[in-house]
Amino acid sequence: MLTTELTFSIPEDILYTLNETKNEFINKMKLCTAMELYKMHKLSMGKAAELANMNKVDFMLELGKYDIPVIHYDTDDFQDEVAWIMKK
Repeated sequence: MLTTELTFSIPEDILYTLNETKNEFINKMKLCTAMELYKMHKLSMGKAAELANMNKVDFMLELGKYDIPVIHYDTDDFQDEVAWIMKK
């Protein structure tokens, strides 16, 4: 898998305030970014889990902790399914 390195700076006191190491902060940022991109329908479950360096099951459990739906099932999908069922 090819990777790209991204670099950004934050004030050191942020890590101190959060009581986190640099690696803990990076991992948390990856997870938060992955969850948000998944929630926005920008990444699939698999790709979001990959970004968070997790397997899909662990990523789904993390989504649940933040009340982010694992399954995207909107009103239009529901109405389409009801219409399909009613035709039978």
